[in-house]
Amino acid sequence: MTIVRLTEALKRKIAAGEVIERPASVLKELVENAIDAACERIEIELRAGGTEAIIIRDDGVGMSADDLRLCIERYATSKIRAEEDLDRIRTLGFRGEGLASIAAVSRLRVVSKSAASENGSELRAEGGEMESLRPSGRARGTTVEVRDLFFNLPARARFLGTPRTEFLHCNRIMHRAALQNHAIGWTLSHDGRAVFSAPPAGDLLERIAQAYGSDVAKAVIPVEGQRGEISISGFISRPDLRRGNRRDQILIVNGRVVADRGFSYVLSSAYRGLLRPGGYPIAILRVDLPPDKVDVNIHPRKEEVRFAEPRHVQDAIAAALHQALASPKVVAPILSREGSTASCPSVPQESTGRALSFDLQSAVSASTRSREAEKVRVEGDHRVIGQLQFTYLLVETPGGLNIVDQHIAHERILYERLREQLQESGITRQLFLLPVRVEVPFETAAILAAGKDQLEAVGIVLEEFGGGTFLFREYPRMLADEQSQNGFQELAEELASSLQEGGSLENALFDKLVSTMACHAAVKAGDRLTLTEGQRIVENLMGLENPYTCPHGRPIIFELDREDLDRRFRRA
Repeated sequence: MTIVRLTEALKRKIAAGEVIERPASVLKELVENAIDAACERIEIELRAGGTEAIIIRDDGVGMSADDLRLCIERYATSKIRAEEDLDRIRTLGFRGEGLASIAAVSRLRVVSKSAASENGSELRAEGGEMESLRPSGRARGTTVEVRDLFFNLPARARFLGTPRTEFLHCNRIMHRAALQNHAIGWTLSHDGRAVFSAPPAGDLLERIAQAYGSDVAKAVIPVEGQRGEISISGFISRPDLRRGNRRDQILIVNGRVVADRGFSYVLSSAYRGLLRPGGYPIAILRVDLPPDKVDVNIHPRKEEVRFAEPRHVQDAIAAALHQALASPKVVAPILSREGSTASCPSVPQESTGRALSFDLQSAVSASTRSREAEKVRVEGDHRVIGQLQFTYLLVETPGGLNIVDQHIAHERILYERLREQLQESGITRQLFLLPVRVEVPFETAAILAAGKDQLEAVGIVLEEFGGGTFLFREYPRMLADEQSQNGFQELAEELASSLQEGGSLENALFDKLVSTMACHAAVKAGDRLTLTEGQRIVENLMGLENPYTCPHGRPIIFELDREDLDRRFRRA
């Protein structure tokens, strides 16, 4: 085969493919440009998840007409001048590839005005080729409109997700950028609907309250540390506040959000023994060190960095985390169940489906309950004889001794009851007299708002209250009395995760939603149960078709048979 030179148009498309993967990639490049322009406010407008249009307006330093002419040329940048500048990069952009790559695969319009210019200018380009450059009115700053992304790359366009999926990716970029730059005011809208709005914040904690809600802001603890030239700052969540994934673990290195596996490992190690398996803390940590100690020029999308001394950075983060987690602030305030009115249900309103008689009162308020001896009515051949460390039920059987995990057992029972209800006549819902109010990050809010119909099908009726706040209006009747306020907050996060990861409601998503609700409503390890309550759990458990594993596959029962006990005690 003969070697030939590629056309300029083809070279532009190939280069763009390294930088622009989806609408979120476009958003990231444009947001970074706006931040580098020293703006105070950024407005973002998305249409069809960014596949139809991405519009960003800022009030930064702006560009002159000559700058606009150059801005869509590859390797044209205002950020660096010489080779040695690569060792002291202090801006988010520097490669001169962002706008050029975006222009190569879209229809682009840029309107900008610098402080030194009398008038603004407007640039229009398509497929990387400039179509026009003319005067235009605008206050100082820049507006960038990106339309019809990948119109000239149909192969790449076919790999895009639905508008909802692409919006969620864009939303995540916006979420991280807002936390990364608390001094900037942000607004985000999608298809004409306001999604997020936050004025400039005085500090990171105020921005956390704007992005996650005041309840989360009250449950985070500060992290501060200094080791040589490495400075650590930010916030992490108390162990009682956790998430179902690592989405809210954000590492900011010299002002840049990056992905770093070492950070995830150090964070997990710091919380070892403090979080239950499957739970992840919230963490927004900033690492500042000399620019020549970190290489940001290793990936076209600038999502990864390489530290000159990675072990020193990890040690500095670990020391700061351990110091924060050893402080008194890590202890959650005590809130009695009786003192909370957020989850008090009303008398059930008229609803469809049949009610179940199974009603186990959780023993969270066991401190006020008498522990006098009980006469327990036993049906069957499984008799509860005690509770081990408020976590395991000790059950005498004809064959020996069973040790039952009370949480997993109760979870299995609730899961089967919910499935039975839905299959027979629909889940019976209970209307709350005082709706349960929860605040979630705006990324989570978007997922919950889009999945309200799916949640209603499994008995959850949510009302969007604005600003990332939702009201639990109705809930499956059999679970309502078991759910605590903290449980609802965590449940909202995990339901959003289930909705995002699931497919159709009919199969995996339905099971995931139901098992999540059952898990949250079940009694917990550490809850003190009476013998009567333990007996009721065991009898309902043994009446199931599968009493031995939970919906997630964990074992429920560990058995010690009589022969094994006799052998261990050397009885004849």
